[in-house]
Amino acid sequence: MQKSSPRVLTLAAGLTLAACGGPSGPVDGARAMAHVEALVEIGPRPFGSDNLAKAADYIEAQLVEMGLEPKRHEEMQPQEKKLIRNLYCMIPGADPEGGPILMIGAHYDTKLTTGHDEWTHSEPFVGAIDGGGAPAVLIEIARALAQQPNRPQANVLLYWIDAEESIDWTWNDDRALLGSKAFYGFLKANGLTKRLKAFVLLDLVGSKNMKFDEDGNSATSLLKLFGEAAAELGESSRMYEFPTDAEVAEYKRRNLNWGTIDDHLVFKNRGIPSVLLIDFSQRVPPPPLKPGQTAPPRDPRFEQWWHTPDDDLDAMDPDSLAFAGNLVMQALPRLDAFVTKKRGR
Repeated sequence: MQKSSPRVLTLAAGLTLAACGGPSGPVDGARAMAHVEALVEIGPRPFGSDNLAKAADYIEAQLVEMGLEPKRHEEMQPQEKKLIRNLYCMIPGADPEGGPILMIGAHYDTKLTTGHDEWTHSEPFVGAIDGGGAPAVLIEIARALAQQPNRPQANVLLYWIDAEESIDWTWNDDRALLGSKAFYGFLKANGLTKRLKAFVLLDLVGSKNMKFDEDGNSATSLLKLFGEAAAELGESSRMYEFPTDAEVAEYKRRNLNWGTIDDHLVFKNRGIPSVLLIDFSQRVPPPPLKPGQTAPPRDPRFEQWWHTPDDDLDAMDPDSLAFAGNLVMQALPRLDAFVTKKRGR
């Protein structure tokens, strides 16, 4: 993901599992953490790598074990000459063949660090939070949906996204979001985009003291929906603190977009209401200081690990994984109503 202006965001929040020290819910943070550990054990997982193929196999095996039917959308990316490995799984609703679709997604590739002069660390980038947490939560959302006696009326398409990260170190629109761009084409070719009524994207999930930031590129109606769900869970304090009013005012004064560039934009820009749930603001370490410069002030509540070796298992909290997953589950009735246009709630 990439900020299209100074790095700030905000969005929704949820709840945590009783076993993990928070309010109860169907998504188990300990289970999700075990998935993160398995992915990190594989090692760095950049687009096109053998390690990412192993990660795809792992996710697929977890879904099969639940009795679900995962599928793959694989195609060779023509410019990069690398195989895109998108995974997806449909949880059928009332009308599997023609009914509306709600898509929930998360990227599972990690930032490519080898070959970049900007990567000055000796340790590998394992992406526990950035490329591990959200896809792990999505596995447990799949489990919760599979076990739920009353499924949504809408069809729920769960989507593990490949090739989100920019291949260039500095964000390059032409070499990023390649998996979701290809997947949109795949859905369109199969007549599914006209049935796709909303997209919820999870990213940067699992940090200690996790919050969700407001994203200026997300549908206001969906942001509001998640805010209402979080309030029901007693978790409003973990939402929408960033960007601050002053930051938004400054962006507007400078005519800057304060939204985030991420996979949801591929779908939003094609008319599909989309929302990004992300914990990005305050997580980006400052650049190296030049002579005479002083470090900018930072909020001590939030660890800064983005695209550094500090994004490892020690940076994570199972409660945060449960918080994210159970937020989505709490919001599901509202999402179902939004997608099926039944606005009674």
